[in-house]
Amino acid sequence: MPIKESKVAEKQKRKTRLFQRNQIIHILNGENPRREGTQRYEIFEALRNNMTVDEFLDMVIPLKGGTKDLQILVESGHVEVLN
Repeated sequence: MPIKESKVAEKQKRKTRLFQRNQIIHILNGENPRREGTQRYEIFEALRNNMTVDEFLDMVIPLKGGTKDLQILVESGHVEVLN
């Protein structure tokens, strides 16, 4: 089983290259842009202003979320990730 775990860890590392884990997330629009009751709605609700990318991932991985969700929010102009 260690081989599978290392592949998952390696895959997760690749995904987080979009953002550094210590970068700060800033919410630009306080309103949740997603439809209530959806997975993406719950992920946006988990966001807090001045949360790090690492803290965000810790909160959304149980919701089956990840860096792609953060990337979508950045691209749609709802949040920005600061250095």
